[in-house]
Amino acid sequence: MTPATGTLRVLRLAGLFLWLLIAVAALVEGMGRPRGFTLWGAGWLGFGALYAWAMSRQPSWPVLAAQVGCVLVMAGGQYRGFEGMLLVLVALELGLIAARTTGLVWIAAQSIALFIAICYRWSWYEAQLFTPPYFGFQVLAFAIVGLIGREGSGRTALARTNAELVSTRELLAEHVRLAERRWIGRELHDAMGHHLAGLSLHLEALAQREAPSPPLDTARALTRRLLDDVESLVTTLERDRGVDLVGALGALVTEIPSPRVHVEIDGLAQQAPARAHALLRCCQEIVTNAIKHAGADNLWIRLRERDGRVELIARDDGKRPPIARTGHGLDGMRQRLAELGGSLEVASPPGGGFELRVLVPEADR
Repeated sequence: MTPATGTLRVLRLAGLFLWLLIAVAALVEGMGRPRGFTLWGAGWLGFGALYAWAMSRQPSWPVLAAQVGCVLVMAGGQYRGFEGMLLVLVALELGLIAARTTGLVWIAAQSIALFIAICYRWSWYEAQLFTPPYFGFQVLAFAIVGLIGREGSGRTALARTNAELVSTRELLAEHVRLAERRWIGRELHDAMGHHLAGLSLHLEALAQREAPSPPLDTARALTRRLLDDVESLVTTLERDRGVDLVGALGALVTEIPSPRVHVEIDGLAQQAPARAHALLRCCQEIVTNAIKHAGADNLWIRLRERDGRVELIARDDGKRPPIARTGHGLDGMRQRLAELGGSLEVASPPGGGFELRVLVPEADR
């Protein structure tokens, strides 16, 4: 749970406590007209039930409209002066789903409806007295929730960008390491190998002109052995082209606060640079999609290597609707994988969520 999500949950729990306090105020004041109090109580109970139901999920427009209807029933049945606070709770929920203009128009509409209900129950004067402050409280609650949401989105985007930078840094460090090994190998081959070859030729020429001697034979043997060692070392440096993909993925997932990313790696050794880079970019895009579009709590990524082929399977538990079309991110992944002869499959399981399968064939390493 992110800090922004935790703050919103506390605000909504405080709203439930406020709903209870409004009933305490009504009980202290007394029943008044029994019929009006029955309507008031029905509206109060209905609002509480809808509010509690909406706390466990994302608010919806029909639920918000029903909550406003409950408040109007309370105000029309037996207005006691505190019913407008429940509209503040509606405005708080509105901040979770509505854009700024839409939310302000909704707040204005429900405030006008409250004004009319107070006029019906009391008079024009009381409506003018109570409605403006509650309208201001609603705008304040709506603005606060909007700020918290934007702060949470900014924090998530920053964490995602930081995770991508950290993982890319790890991959870049691996590329630099490999480049340094290739450079050392070339220098050994071109410089030391050249001088040793020259030394060997001179020793051979000297052996043909001079009488055989143990020191000369030893020098010739050591020179040939050094040449063989240099060739063997250069070959080893050139062959070691694997990139530590596991380390780069670990750096990526540990920096993501939400959703929780679970990584399972089975038999995945060091990868060729091009293949490691493509797989890491795929994982970055998968994490980005889960954050931006899925609203998921968990993301599972499984990587395994079989007969030289790498299979990547990712799924989340988000509330994403069935996929109608792919976006630029998935199209970019397909293009990147096609360059390596790989494939990408996307599916929406019946139980919800999102599933993606990547297959990268065997490549020369």
